[in-house]
Amino acid sequence: MATTEWTRRRWLDWVVKAAAFLVTALIGLPTMAFVVLPAFRRSRPQWLKVGRLDEFRPNEPTAITLTFQRRDGWVIRTVRRTVYVVVKPDGSVKVLSNICTHANCAVRWEHQKRAFFCPCHDGYFDLNGKVISGPPPRPLDELPHRLQGGFLFVRV
Repeated sequence: MATTEWTRRRWLDWVVKAAAFLVTALIGLPTMAFVVLPAFRRSRPQWLKVGRLDEFRPNEPTAITLTFQRRDGWVIRTVRRTVYVVVKPDGSVKVLSNICTHANCAVRWEHQKRAFFCPCHDGYFDLNGKVISGPPPRPLDELPHRLQGGFLFVRV
């Protein structure tokens, strides 16, 4: 059986390669993490100020368009989302999405009919967002909200 002898040249070769590997790992791993990890990063839900609660009239839905930044990986985009704020006479508040649950069309409040109307397939929703008629399979989505210091905040 042949034995391999550690010569000075072989030992120096091994030390240089180990040092090169160590330097590459120390520089390369953080760099790779910096480049790759943002692809898996998403924005957390945000609380946006909608307005003062006393600005909204009871039983009269008010359309509010919210504008905010959303991060998805490396892409940061400006998003506009419309919600309806409904204040009940007893002071309770509902914040409803303006997106129909049937075909993702935008609904609008029709004052004469006292209902939200989806023009895509003639869907109607009542003041609470419940389906009155048409093909929508479920009520309008209600968004989480909170009252703080007289202001209404919505989570998007």
